[in-house]
Amino acid sequence: MQDFTNENLDLSLLPKYETVSLNEVDKKYWKVILLNIVVFMVFLALAAAFLFFLLKALKPQPYLFIGGYVLIGILLVVFYAISVKKRGYAIREKDVIYKSGIISISTSVIPFTRIQHITLNEGVFSRMFQLATLHIYTAGGISGNIAIPGLPIELAKSIKEELTRQLNNQEANGN
Repeated sequence: MQDFTNENLDLSLLPKYETVSLNEVDKKYWKVILLNIVVFMVFLALAAAFLFFLLKALKPQPYLFIGGYVLIGILLVVFYAISVKKRGYAIREKDVIYKSGIISISTSVIPFTRIQHITLNEGVFSRMFQLATLHIYTAGGISGNIAIPGLPIELAKSIKEELTRQLNNQEANGN
């Protein structure tokens, strides 16, 4: 029988994902976000107008509605602007890295061996700017899945093809 060992690893020798230079999402992705904010703000204005007229008997202050509406719009633009600048991704030899977040920063490192399948999604506004979102699904379930938005469609397709090729190679090698 073989002796069992379980030695401690020298943590200073482990590779540091923090040192990887991440690619930014395409600059046109900001336009997609702005269009989404505009659509949301239109629906919010309609809901606020409906509520204002519904509560007319209570004599609501229109300045509160308008002030709240403007504040929400400004906060959305500011938070999304910061969010876009903080997003980044990298495709390395053996894994995919995706980083996002403003207050709580999330970094996912997904080894190719954990990837189950990959899909591309082109939303209405994204399609207008030739952008796509690359969805990578893992064996770890929903917590391990990532979506990388704001990729130029041709780049997203080539990344998907490369990852699919890696998956097919793993299956052919029995991994």
